[in-house]
Amino acid sequence: MNPYAAPGTASTRMEDDIAEAVPALMARVAGGVLALAGGVVALTGVQTMMAVTIRGPVAVVPYVLIGLGLPHLVLGIMVFRARVWAAVAGIAGTSLLTLASAFWLVFGIGHGFFSLYALGAPFVSMAAFVLVLLGLGPCQRSSAARSRLRAQGMDLGI
Repeated sequence: MNPYAAPGTASTRMEDDIAEAVPALMARVAGGVLALAGGVVALTGVQTMMAVTIRGPVAVVPYVLIGLGLPHLVLGIMVFRARVWAAVAGIAGTSLLTLASAFWLVFGIGHGFFSLYALGAPFVSMAAFVLVLLGLGPCQRSSAARSRLRAQGMDLGI
């Protein structure tokens, strides 16, 4: 059903597809939280590098956190635009974000380094995982509507 149709008029299938091609609220929320999770994890790595000196094989972890976090900023934008490939990559990526940030939280606290970014990163990453998982269906519906419109010769550019 097209929410933009005039009252008392029947909408066409193309109008319904146009209304359905617009990213749903759940996809936009999931994209925003995914980008937030990537930013918080990347800032955890930056804050760690600025606050302490790490020696040994664990010294690579802040760089790994930055490397894992930054691509999720782009993935968050693409999930916000209801791209299915980004939602699938976001589901896989947020599990990595959660594991890496949880490891760093436990390791940091175990060695006397307390950071608010490190404390929040696993929780934001897990919230992003759940929201992107819930936003996968709306992303699929929007992508299907966009492909139907593209097949009819109408590319909206969204």
